[in-house]
Amino acid sequence: MKVTSSTRSPHRFLFLSSAVAAILWMAHGVSSAAAGPKSDERESSIDVVFSPEGGCADRIIAEIESARSSIHVQVYIFTSDQIADALIKAAKRDIRVDVLLDASQKKKRYSKWKKLKQGGVSVRFDEDHATANNKIMLVDNTTIVTGSYNFSKAAESRNAENIVIIKNNRSLFTKFRENFESHWEHSD
Repeated sequence: MKVTSSTRSPHRFLFLSSAVAAILWMAHGVSSAAAGPKSDERESSIDVVFSPEGGCADRIIAEIESARSSIHVQVYIFTSDQIADALIKAAKRDIRVDVLLDASQKKKRYSKWKKLKQGGVSVRFDEDHATANNKIMLVDNTTIVTGSYNFSKAAESRNAENIVIIKNNRSLFTKFRENFESHWEHSD
């Protein structure tokens, strides 16, 4: 077969278009890499910890110790001295610490609300619901800790419980924060 200009054209076009596409792809990769990730676009992550004896309290305390500006807690039962101490230490580091408890905690013998208040933590009680059973901790507008886990010795050592730690999911964090704020506002 004799090669003519009409038989070369499709090959030349295919070669040139492939070369242009490769150049554009490489240029995009270089410019994206040079720009780097935006500071507010950190990779989202999810982790889970189980009890009994799975280290839920230790993980919660680690998240408290990592706080730089704020911690918002909403929990049904709060009898853990370890977690209370970690929150008090955070408050003493000038971290804003707000704790919202079920109204039943006012009368519970082992509830840590008095200790928290004496340690500089803002404490309120949600009396608008039959049971304020949410269990969440929000740290620094980036981290959500949620699950079945109450802040209690039984949750750590005897019960089958869990916590889920979600980091850098802005839209989910906003929903949890808005829910926390709505309950905080109607509580005293």
